[in-house]
Amino acid sequence: MAFFRKASDVFGLDIGSSAVKALKLKETGGTYRIEALGIAPLPPDAIADGSIKDSGTVADAIRSAVAKAGVSGKETVIAICGRELIIKKIQIPEVPPRDVHDVVQLEAEHHIPFAIDEVFLDYHGVGKHDSLLDLILVAVKKSKVLEYAAVVEQAGLRPSIVDVDSFALGNQFELNYPDDRHEAVALIDIGASFMKTNVVRGGSTIFARDIPFGGNNYTQAIAQQLKVPFEQAEAAKLGRDVGVRWEAVVPALEAVSRELSLEVQRTFDYFASTAESERIGRIVLAGGCSLLPGLNDYLSSNWGIPVELARPFERIEVDPQYTEDVNAAGPALAVAVGLALRRPGDKAK
Repeated sequence: MAFFRKASDVFGLDIGSSAVKALKLKETGGTYRIEALGIAPLPPDAIADGSIKDSGTVADAIRSAVAKAGVSGKETVIAICGRELIIKKIQIPEVPPRDVHDVVQLEAEHHIPFAIDEVFLDYHGVGKHDSLLDLILVAVKKSKVLEYAAVVEQAGLRPSIVDVDSFALGNQFELNYPDDRHEAVALIDIGASFMKTNVVRGGSTIFARDIPFGGNNYTQAIAQQLKVPFEQAEAAKLGRDVGVRWEAVVPALEAVSRELSLEVQRTFDYFASTAESERIGRIVLAGGCSLLPGLNDYLSSNWGIPVELARPFERIEVDPQYTEDVNAAGPALAVAVGLALRRPGDKAK
């Protein structure tokens, strides 16, 4: 199964740890509008650490999201994230285009902690200098792709394109911020169990990494501190009235935010060590956890870099029937938008 296959009339299907989002975009004359949108929640144990633990429940959620969206097609675009995914910038000698694939295969063995026959490989060029090609190498364990493909097929759909969450973030950013091509921008999607980071400049990914840390860390901290069930802690985290005072929640939130900030700082430090004087100009937060009150201000003051929330529908027409869902989910739909933008025969950035 290839990473990027041609597909016909596809829609985006973001299978996250806390929800499944189905999104279809219609393109007319270079502008996009929402044609279909459906969101279905997932219980916290259906997908753990990026692995599907209860395929029946996940397949049901996929069917529910697709039914809510009213999508009739079967061809869908899905994405992978997590520990079984390796994304690295590599350099190879400049060779004729027909030889790049073979050279990448040989070079990949030095960068991937898995047996080469256990992974799907892909790559894309990000520049060349001094007779060297700079490439972003992507490797994901075949078992991971097949696990997600199987649950999509169980739901009665066909996964025509398999993308990467962090690249989907880049796709939606390029559409919504077309003028931001000169500085390096860090896109960070904070999901329930993973943070997906993608540093982009000039329309291309120059660094990407998944960090096993997310919104569930906040929920678990609240549950432990207040001795309440996970579901009640989740609702309290989102500011809902579930018999828990917000003041009681704040210490747990602040402690986890400090951890989150340190995790991302480590990633930025690693990026700086690989990026020859490249400096991140600003950060754009996406994912459900990005909606935590005050998080962007806290992170901005910690890092000394402007932090803002993603606006995945900035340049997408939203019909009134979808306004409520889009306003409620907002940045949590960034990956779904990036997947829904994929088209037959294209190549992810």
